[in-house]
Amino acid sequence: MKAHPDCIDLNAQPPRSASDGGATIASRWRYERKFVARGVSVAEVLAIIRRHPSAFREVYPCRAVNNVYLDSSALHDYHDHVSGSAQRLKTRIRWYGPLRGPIDHPTLEQKIKSGLVNAKQSYALPPLHLNGAVDRGALATAFGQAELPELVRSRLRQLEPSLINRYQRHYLLSADRAFRLTVDAALEFHGTRSSANALTPAVHGEDFVILELKFDPRLAAAAASVTNAMPFRLNRCSKYILGIEQLQGT
Repeated sequence: MKAHPDCIDLNAQPPRSASDGGATIASRWRYERKFVARGVSVAEVLAIIRRHPSAFREVYPCRAVNNVYLDSSALHDYHDHVSGSAQRLKTRIRWYGPLRGPIDHPTLEQKIKSGLVNAKQSYALPPLHLNGAVDRGALATAFGQAELPELVRSRLRQLEPSLINRYQRHYLLSADRAFRLTVDAALEFHGTRSSANALTPAVHGEDFVILELKFDPRLAAAAASVTNAMPFRLNRCSKYILGIEQLQGT
């Protein structure tokens, strides 16, 4: 699997503004710092995090996160990420709970990367159903019924399911409520590109835990002490990239 070293400038400032079809999203930019913990269980990671000087505590019950990623047939978004493009986008459908069966509250998400900052646009979708296959016709119907900006709708016409992933997520917040931390474990990936469009058997990720620290860009200077106190390796670790490469055997 390819290594993705991370180079971070904590003094960098986010763009003043950005737009996706008329909605200004500059106020939603955030920094994300990712860490990878190897050779320890998720329980051990959580115990270590509770001793962090920022006094992180769980603020929401652990739950299963499921995603269907959408990309072009040539995986343009994947290649943009691997090549380190400063402006890139990932598109996914997210829901919580069981992987298969009815999906009552799916959400379409576009994760936008601009330089060193990220933003996320979310749109409610009508109920879906996943039971051994990703039905592209059902997805097209859901997109047609959803209230989406025209630019988003136009982009979706160029995309198709490229990966399904699933993991268990813990949610933590610092005592001053300035820093959010998610802890993800038990990663599994499914391909979607068989001749029958069937859900492929699960490929399990390596035995590690991924931590994501999220905070407002205005707190970039203060974040240095938070990241420095993390006893885990700072790493650029996209679960989408990891899943595609796991399925490709790289």
